[in-house]
Amino acid sequence: MDLFDQMRTFMRIVDTGRLGAAAKSRGMSIAAVSRQLAALEDDLGAVLVVRSTRRLAITDSGRRWYQYCATALNELEAARADVADDAEARGSVVVSAPVSFGFVLLAPAIEQVSREHRGLTVELRLQDHAINLLGDGVDVAVRVGMVLPDSSSVVAHRLITFRRAALASADYLRRHGTPKHPNDLAKHALLIHTQASASFTRWQFARGGEQVEIYPTSRLQSTSPVVLREWARAGAGITMIPEWFAGELKHVLTDWPTPEITAYAIHRAEARGAAKIRVVVAAIVNAIAAL
Repeated sequence: MDLFDQMRTFMRIVDTGRLGAAAKSRGMSIAAVSRQLAALEDDLGAVLVVRSTRRLAITDSGRRWYQYCATALNELEAARADVADDAEARGSVVVSAPVSFGFVLLAPAIEQVSREHRGLTVELRLQDHAINLLGDGVDVAVRVGMVLPDSSSVVAHRLITFRRAALASADYLRRHGTPKHPNDLAKHALLIHTQASASFTRWQFARGGEQVEIYPTSRLQSTSPVVLREWARAGAGITMIPEWFAGELKHVLTDWPTPEITAYAIHRAEARGAAKIRVVVAAIVNAIAAL
């Protein structure tokens, strides 16, 4: 039985959390997936997955084997791309990005690269929480306003530096007035981002030598900037979201800039030579540069 095929199947089991889902994604029967897993465990002499009627649990050995699989398969694809005459991008690439960033800025680029490279399959995962490249089975991750991994094992490509902006609809500002100082926000209905990093849950402003930091509270809260923008468009209050996501909303406190935020695309260093990683990262970088 092909070890590389077993490794791919095992990674899909971990990524999906279910034998049935892994079987569907691999175009196999559940019985065939079970046989591959059993053969792999027997060959390794280790239990990788604890199976029960309700869920799968990955053992410590299974987590370590997953990392070895990811490294080996990436290196295999990079080697194939390196010796191929046409160096065509082939295979699958999983891209993870924050919801609004991926929806607005990345989705068109991902669709374009899939049309230009017919041998490429790209999955765009929109998720606002930090992910682990190896543990979550992600090839390229966009990090926005987060500390980059301090490791030579990761390659980072700078995408864009931007600011968040305090925004509201013209109707809301007509009804409630426009704040002139960040402290005036206490008198307004605020729409706040929850379950985000600290740099997003607090509102920071600076003008000259004066700095103001606000920890907003609100009866309307969401984990998604997409929802916050829609609420602001409906006139529900003032929100703080990326300036490139403003649409027709009006900027308030324009003379009080917020801190700069930088976005990066990162991938594992061992995938640097893989054609599929190169073309996807290039598509992302070029799409952002064209804004």
